[in-house]
Amino acid sequence: MELYVLILSMWGKTASDEWMYIGNQYVYNTPMTQESCEAFIENKDWSRHETNEYYKVQFDCMPESSELDGYKKNG
Repeated sequence: MELYVLILSMWGKTASDEWMYIGNQYVYNTPMTQESCEAFIENKDWSRHETNEYYKVQFDCMPESSELDGYKKNG
């Protein structure tokens, strides 16, 4: 069974209104099932305070075996 880790990454909006990965990411290094990881993201205990329309933090579940350098999943 493949295990997943939670990735939090930073994105910025370009002048052409596209989201671009800006190079910062955080990995929650506790392997879990894909279902558990997705439930962790959807947890209602999160509070989000998004006040800058040009930057965002994106949450993703990636296989533990994935190469994370240069993470480029577009959100």
